[in-house]
Amino acid sequence: MLRRTALVSAVALVLSACGGGTGSSGEAEATGADGAQAADAQAGDIGAAGVGAADAAASATPGAAASGGAAAGAGGLSAYVGKFPFDKVGGVNWNDNPQVQAGIAKTVKDAAARKAILETSGPAAPIELIDGKVSAWACEQHNCGFHQWMVMVDPGNGATDVCYYDEEADGANARWFLASGREERRPGNCQVE
Repeated sequence: MLRRTALVSAVALVLSACGGGTGSSGEAEATGADGAQAADAQAGDIGAAGVGAADAAASATPGAAASGGAAAGAGGLSAYVGKFPFDKVGGVNWNDNPQVQAGIAKTVKDAAARKAILETSGPAAPIELIDGKVSAWACEQHNCGFHQWMVMVDPGNGATDVCYYDEEADGANARWFLASGREERRPGNCQVE
């Protein structure tokens, strides 16, 4: 609970600095490497605080911690948990990781959405484990409430689900591109509570 309180406090500091607001999940948002470093200096290590959710998810799934640890040791996607998407693991950031790029390319059939996910810079939350998938949330700088996305990759088999939310284009619904090849529209944005 103390970690969560520290995380929420850090969110308020970061958002007041960049003029944004918190999303429905209350997760930390950082404005790139400079924003993350400034937030770290003001409120402690946000990345470490964000690991709490991943720790809880890993311990709730038998074997997840062991397989995640093995993948991290081998430079797998689990090594990104607790880091921001712009942080490098083995010299490669999240968006440049070949497994992430392949998953997005296979799942997201909309070229404009795919380009926005891979190329738009802006605030991001620490990468965490959600339902056994290594998950990275980010948004467009100064437009987070209206333009955001989440990439969720199964570290074992690479199956990738991607949420893409563009309120201007899709109203109050997020588009979910699923590893099964289906696309769904779901109410709300891409933040997971």
